[in-house]
Amino acid sequence: MIPRIPRHNWDRRLLRALLESESIFAACQPRTFFSSLSATGARRSAQTRIKSLPSGTRCSGGSHRHLSTYAPSAQQPPQQSRKRTHMCGHVDVSHVGQRVVLCGWALSARKAGKDLVFVPLRDATGISQLVYEDPHSSSSHSAEARESIRDALLSITPESVVRVSGIVRKRPTEAVKKDQCGGEVEIVLEGFEVLNAADPLPFSTAARAKLPSEEVRLKYRYVDLRRSQLQDNLRKRALAAHTARNYLQVQRFVEVETPLLFKSTPEGAREFLVPTRHPGQFYALPQSPQQYKQVLMSAGLDRYYQIAKCFRDESLGADRQPEFTQIDVELSFAEMEDVMEVMEGLVKQIFNAVIGWKTDGPFPRITYEQAMRSYGSDKPDVRYGMKICNVSEAVGHVSDDGTVVEAFCVKGGANKISNKAFEKIKEVILTEAFPLLGGKVDPKDLYPIRVSGEAGWTGKLGFGLEVSPAGKQQIEAEMGRVEEGDLVVVNRRLNGYLGPHTIAGRMRLHIIKHLLSTGALSPDNEYNFLWVHSFPLFTPTTHPARIPAGTEATYEATHHPFTAPLLPSPPSTTSPSPTTQHDSLFTSPGDALGQHYDLVVNGQEIGGGSVRVHDPHLQRRIFSEILHMTPERVAADFNHLLDALRFGCPPHAGMAIGFDRMVAILCGASSIRDVIAFPKLSGGDLFVGSPAGVSGQALKEYHLKVVE
Repeated sequence: MIPRIPRHNWDRRLLRALLESESIFAACQPRTFFSSLSATGARRSAQTRIKSLPSGTRCSGGSHRHLSTYAPSAQQPPQQSRKRTHMCGHVDVSHVGQRVVLCGWALSARKAGKDLVFVPLRDATGISQLVYEDPHSSSSHSAEARESIRDALLSITPESVVRVSGIVRKRPTEAVKKDQCGGEVEIVLEGFEVLNAADPLPFSTAARAKLPSEEVRLKYRYVDLRRSQLQDNLRKRALAAHTARNYLQVQRFVEVETPLLFKSTPEGAREFLVPTRHPGQFYALPQSPQQYKQVLMSAGLDRYYQIAKCFRDESLGADRQPEFTQIDVELSFAEMEDVMEVMEGLVKQIFNAVIGWKTDGPFPRITYEQAMRSYGSDKPDVRYGMKICNVSEAVGHVSDDGTVVEAFCVKGGANKISNKAFEKIKEVILTEAFPLLGGKVDPKDLYPIRVSGEAGWTGKLGFGLEVSPAGKQQIEAEMGRVEEGDLVVVNRRLNGYLGPHTIAGRMRLHIIKHLLSTGALSPDNEYNFLWVHSFPLFTPTTHPARIPAGTEATYEATHHPFTAPLLPSPPSTTSPSPTTQHDSLFTSPGDALGQHYDLVVNGQEIGGGSVRVHDPHLQRRIFSEILHMTPERVAADFNHLLDALRFGCPPHAGMAIGFDRMVAILCGASSIRDVIAFPKLSGGDLFVGSPAGVSGQALKEYHLKVVE
């Protein structure tokens, strides 16, 4: 046998001679030594060269960590035979009879009798099946060489990185796997070389293996990413980004990278602060490139885009990460229709390129009020019906305490949702807060009606509602006809449409999820896109009915403070200063609507944008008179933007698409963590162990002190 040379006995001059030998070569990996067994004469020559090595260095099979066998074809030079010729997933019946060299990760070997071994080899494109056969079969290699290959195959640990050579042949008919790329062929091994032997893995990457906890998978993310599902997700993500860039380039957009070191703007979510060596001076990581892209319109760039990194220090979830990616665009001289047209084209192009989905015609559009009235959500999933009806309005009755009654019908729900299941869903709703609809839900204000007869169900509505036949007809015109066996869900709440959802809307969503989980409702896997527009421009911090008499309501921007109001008539073209068209905005800000639009698919918001305020005088008044910012605050946080507006900024509008969330939808992933290479959990990045402490010297240099 060829002697194994322990690393501590290597002589550099001898090693160089071995590397230059035509029959023995070594890879530059520690603990790995490669020998050629393709020709008996060369083998004897090699043994002659190393026979003077110290005793005790011979290998009788040895560990696969130190010995790999490579048997190149006698017709080809060894150096040529080592170069990879094909990817595993690309070898098919067109290559039958050809000699190939493949590289990848060897999976678990399967022995079928004494002299037949199968090993799957995986790379980025798929899996090829490697076959070792009886050493006495017709072959140009010695029996001893082929036995060495067999021993190496059987002793190697799964996920070791190898290089192999062999001849492509068709599989037996009964062994063909038509659902697998290259499933009609296999590689009869001639050579086998270990490039890097793997230690036992923390968990198996096999398709049918039980996965460990997400914490373990993220700690060893490089192992987790070997799974085909995650590989496919990342490739779809890359294709989506590539498609977006190509589309926007054709649409005359210019890709501009904006700074990641921004300044703190306290409105909105919490920011990540970046200390500097100047005492008390901090950068902030941007929540979006909002102000930079508006300034680019003032710069005359006309059309901007960026696949931008954004940061928010907020609680994590299935669709939230502290750092996330969005496709960010801005257009000069544009209105809502222009942005919708461009972004619809972008989304359609991406969905077609990535998953082959196509649709004709524009996406449907509804206003915020229509969405809240019919579905109780500003991002409604409209696939399953169950429209909500404002019963109080239908029968012309609103109570003195400012409450209304809403209801929706679950077809066949009386038999599909048990009392226990309903109460469980109700308990979830009772734990949620609805600050703009009265706070917590009173259990008495949310209950089901199990319909046992078509005529009498309206008599069970309660809350003093008297429903006439005409009133019943009006109710069913909105939420559909109610029949025996249906379930009607009833809720009483404060009047008005404020915030992202109503109580009935949340109940509707949870019931849909319950019916899907039990199989009582068939999932609709079609992509249902919907534009929701004309949101309230400002949202009160407290429901108007709960504001004490004589107290002025306070407001915050529903989207952001740069959104332009929706005016009842075209803006004045004769004066650059605010006109009477904006008077109602400042006298009744709670009634103002904004030129804000969201793109929703299957109940998930994947993007949002708005027409911007380009008038510096109007923007300053919004800051000071509605949002009650002090002049000092406006000067410190927004003077740079106001200057850009007053030096000739065109009307402009824009939008951002949540790239992570859109890719998750394209991949059918339940969490955006499955479409991000290195996501974070609440504990941070488990792979590198961040966030982490820093030395006292570093804290001192940045004028920081840790307070317990």
